[in-house]
Amino acid sequence: MTERILHDICAGFSLRTPSFCRHWFHHHTLAYLYDGNMNLRNQCGEELGIKRGDCAFIGCDSYSSLYAEPDESGRCRVAFFSLTRRFLCEFYQTLDEAVRTSDREAPSALHRIAVRPDVESLFHSLSPYFLCGQALPEETARLKMTEAAYLLLNNNQSYATALFDFTSTCKMNMLDLLVEHNSTDFRWKELERDYATNINSLK
Repeated sequence: MTERILHDICAGFSLRTPSFCRHWFHHHTLAYLYDGNMNLRNQCGEELGIKRGDCAFIGCDSYSSLYAEPDESGRCRVAFFSLTRRFLCEFYQTLDEAVRTSDREAPSALHRIAVRPDVESLFHSLSPYFLCGQALPEETARLKMTEAAYLLLNNNQSYATALFDFTSTCKMNMLDLLVEHNSTDFRWKELERDYATNINSLK
């Protein structure tokens, strides 16, 4: 496994074997697959299968199980990009009232985002940093968070409800609370191929 932590908002992994990880996403997060297949499931029972070129939205305070499997390329490459609460609070103040408010229902805490040129542009612009292992400068990280926030709002106005109400509708249950959480890293465990989840069947 190759791990790249570009910033506390951005992490990427290249996995060459079927792998499993549990992670608590404190912030709204976008997950993009450059290669491979992945199945995600949160504590609310929402489940999503994504493949190469797909992007998933993971709502804040989601405790998620992640199953990754290489495709014909021989690897699963995934990037996670988060929008922090502090950034969203500041970003909210810069928006017109018409943009930052919405009476639409917030989207589910786990779903696939329609891949458009702006989504691809965001994640492909991060590729050089992943390849060379260079950390994202603070100023660049903020610009990328602004880009990510706008691509969500331009995709669907209902994201204003999700991003700016600063509450979570998908709560932790008691069993989740008994598990030790680590919000700063992902601890992948390799799975035996014979016992690995068949991710293609879960899409």
